[in-house]
Amino acid sequence: MTTIKPPISTWLNTQDSQFAPTGKSVLIPLELEVIKDWTEATIDFSFTSPDRNLTDSSININPIVLKNHKAQPITKTDVNLTVSEDGFYDVEAKITVTLTDADSETGENKLLTTLSFGVFSFQGKYIYDFSSQAALDKYAEIEALSKPNKEVKTLINLAETNKITSSDNKLTLEQMGEISRHIFAEKQKIQALYNNQNPSLLKQSLPTKPSLKRGQKITLKVRWPINSENSDFLPLDKAAIEVKGSDGKLFKGVLNNGEFTFTAPTADYSYTATVSAVFSDKFGVYKESTPVDMLITTNFSDKLNYDITDGTAPFWSVFSAVMDLTNIAKKHINFEREKNRIVYVDIKNSGCFYLPSTQSINIAKADYYNWDVIAHEFGHAIAHESDAIRMIAGGPHTGENQYDYPDNEITFNNKRYSIALAFNEGYGTWIGIRLLKHSAYANKMPNVGDDYYTTIRSDGSIGFNFDLKNHSTLYGFYGEDAELCIAPLLWQLSDQKKNPYIRALCSRKADYISYSLGDIFNKIFKGRQLESISDFYKEIFIDYVGVQPGFLRTTPDGTKINKKILQKLHNLSVPFAEFGVGIYIDDKVLKDYKQLDMYQLKSGSLPTIDQVDMYIFNDQLELMGKVLDIELDSSSKLIKGSTNVTYSLQKKDIAQIEAAFAPNRKKEQIVYILVAGTATGKNAIDGKIATGPYFSNLAKFKVT
Repeated sequence: MTTIKPPISTWLNTQDSQFAPTGKSVLIPLELEVIKDWTEATIDFSFTSPDRNLTDSSININPIVLKNHKAQPITKTDVNLTVSEDGFYDVEAKITVTLTDADSETGENKLLTTLSFGVFSFQGKYIYDFSSQAALDKYAEIEALSKPNKEVKTLINLAETNKITSSDNKLTLEQMGEISRHIFAEKQKIQALYNNQNPSLLKQSLPTKPSLKRGQKITLKVRWPINSENSDFLPLDKAAIEVKGSDGKLFKGVLNNGEFTFTAPTADYSYTATVSAVFSDKFGVYKESTPVDMLITTNFSDKLNYDITDGTAPFWSVFSAVMDLTNIAKKHINFEREKNRIVYVDIKNSGCFYLPSTQSINIAKADYYNWDVIAHEFGHAIAHESDAIRMIAGGPHTGENQYDYPDNEITFNNKRYSIALAFNEGYGTWIGIRLLKHSAYANKMPNVGDDYYTTIRSDGSIGFNFDLKNHSTLYGFYGEDAELCIAPLLWQLSDQKKNPYIRALCSRKADYISYSLGDIFNKIFKGRQLESISDFYKEIFIDYVGVQPGFLRTTPDGTKINKKILQKLHNLSVPFAEFGVGIYIDDKVLKDYKQLDMYQLKSGSLPTIDQVDMYIFNDQLELMGKVLDIELDSSSKLIKGSTNVTYSLQKKDIAQIEAAFAPNRKKEQIVYILVAGTATGKNAIDGKIATGPYFSNLAKFKVT
């Protein structure tokens, strides 16, 4: 239930930071993960000071050199940090990894990535977090909770009691608001003291208090940043807001397109607004913390217009994405999650994941602005909570042939688990990006609303960019265990605007299958607990073709088959063959049936179709004969790149076929041949399950 692993990724443990005395060093745990063999990694650090012109002597971070790594994909080390002067520090690390072997396509032998974190130092101590503003927030939180007022102390004790008695330390929205305002008040004190020590900052830091009249309608406008640079903003929609006046009066509501209106009870009214990452009773966004999981909130005082740039800034992108997806799912597939679900941010992991045991979506720092990644995890939530997918395997995956991926011990050389994981992950990508096609933020949020699964690196560049609609962009990976085939296959079956087939070509026209997203979800997936693409094929076969997949095995010879059934069966065969899941027959040139060749696109070493049933029809579509359980020579050799595996009829097969339709044979005639192929799994190393049968196209041949 994780996203596709990039070639290189990092995770810096900023979650466990505590105060360190100024001038003393701290070690920050760092994990570097590279999925290829490498010989050396170098990590170089630089910093900027957003508020002051600090010098290199103010902060010291030793460069890191790692050597000769081959054993494990994850290498652990520490960042040695020392801060000697008060201020805000935003640090960037440039990571260069030299590979053992150059990339076969590009010739490059280096992988590059970056990571960032921030530090806030003040009054003889400093603390770090994922940004300097987040470090300030953490500084204020620790200070505030170390000296709680009576009300906050009572709430913390309540949360601790709840955790012991009910495994849930969540407080109500109003209770979390009280804690948040207590922390915000401490933050204001710290900022005031810091600014007093740095007079040049006072002019840009002090807000202008609006002049308010008694009975005046006050409209607050709140916006969130759509990128890590805080350079562009959008109105914050559907988040909860509380406005508490200096008189103790509380106004509560929800931001509507970024706005909330209340009436000033007195002239020169002073207030603090608390915005909480809660969407109705649907979900809330939290940070795991002690003693209480902290609801994401942001506060401001005596402002009419507020752009969120504090340490919570990126979390509002996560909130907006999940809020948008929640609305889309209800409208377009009639699905709603259970109430009060949890989204965690600032997690101790380099990648995002969905956790079925808690039904929580967990978003890592690198993906706060990656809406496609968030949508993928939301797709996993739908899969599990709608009983659409039976999740039997998880762990790392690259999108390629999972059966051959050695870093996942569960799926490596195991047919059942590898095709299950590929199906589950491909489903998450497909439904997540399909939902975002209906996003209210399309053309507003980068890469939202298109046909691509896109990830953005921390430096803003494009990482992974996979076109789900255009089949020619496949990266040379095919089959039941290839996530990068499952997602575009599902897309092809549920997209109203089709791309033509380019690989599984045949003489007979194949009409496009166009399920709406709502229909394919509710008719094929919901409640089915499908385990693999093979299970999905059977369900869509029954719904679309209208008969059971095994209907021809028990059909008597001489029976005329409904033309619509055979045409639909033919239509369904082509997209599955296009992505290497099914089998197809090349009949673009009319040939004698003895020259029949069957093809399957293949990459990797997962054994392909190795048993077929063959059905022969005359030009009136009467079943002339059938030959069942023909054994083929299935390939289980590792194929790098991709190829067309060819299965040709053997003499014994031809003899069986001739015997099957000999009583109805004419001297010269046109026949139609249909093949149903099964991958028995008997040649798999482990997880030996049968998948299919997948029908081929209805191919035209001559008998002479």
